This record gives sequence, structure tokens and C-alpha cells, in this order.
Amino acid sequence: MVLVTALYLAVSTASPPLPPGKGKEIVERMCSSCHALKVVTSKRASPAQWSQLVDQMVSRGAEGTDEEVETVVEYLAKNFGLDSPPPASEKTEKEHSAAQPVNVNQATAAELSATIGLSSDESAAIVAYREQNGKFKEWRDLTKVPGIEASKIESNKDRLVF
Repeated sequence: MVLVTALYLAVSTASPPLPPGKGKEIVERMCSSCHALKVVTSKRASPAQWSQLVDQMVSRGAEGTDEEVETVVEYLAKNFGLDSPPPASEKTEKEHSAAQPVNVNQATAAELSATIGLSSDESAAIVAYREQNGKFKEWRDLTKVPGIEASKIESNKDRLVF
């Protein structure tokens, strides 16, 4: 019993609490079955991006009705939209990682995601492309990777190292 209580406390303190509102319970149920809620609370996205991310999670096994999915997207867009400030602890981490240059010829997919704000799929595509085609020489080479928006790369070009 003590072990269960300790485990519960560790898990409950690991992720910041979700803001109150319609959809909170659904987000907790749908999202925390596969990953920590910190994954959700650390992300900022537009309503369209949240919709796409939630659809991806549903395709990977997250369960919910169409109405619940819509409620989740609305909740996330409202509470974790592009104009929502990150919690103070996350802001410090993000500012630190945002200031760091990233070597695109050595970085892992996770490092690319964290440093230049690419999705995990986009970062994985860059790593796979690099492994198949060799090192990148300049930022424009990254725009050849299928599924990568040139604007995302161009907006981060000053932080890319080759």
C-alpha cells in the first residue's frame, strides 16, 4: 500500500495540473494513458495543429468519441494555444534550448524537436533522410526532406550548425 501511495504521489507531482474547464477530464483520460501530461502541457499549438496532433494520437490508439475528440481539441487550443504562456519552469527550459544551436548532422530526432520546434515526425524524417543521403551542408538542404515545411527551417536557420 505504501508503494502504491508513493507511486501515485510521484506520478501526480511529475506533471503540472491541467487548467479547469470543459474537456479537462477527457484530456486526462485520453492522453495520460500513453504519456505524461507534461507532454501536453509543454506544447503550444494553433487549433489546426492541435486537431492534427489529436488525430495522430487517435490513430495511434487514443480512444474517444468524435465529440470527445472535438472537446479535447477545443480545450487544448484554449489552454495551450500559441498565445498561451508556458509555465515558468518550462519557459526557462525552452528559452535555454531555443538559444542553443543544433548540429543537424549529429542531433537526434528528440534534440531537433526540442531545439527548433519540429514535430517528432518531422525530426525523424530529417534523421532518416540524413542517414540515407549523407550530411547536410546548408539549411536549404533540409528543405529537400519530404514533409518538412521550408518556412520552419528558414525561421530557424540562424541556429543550425553543419
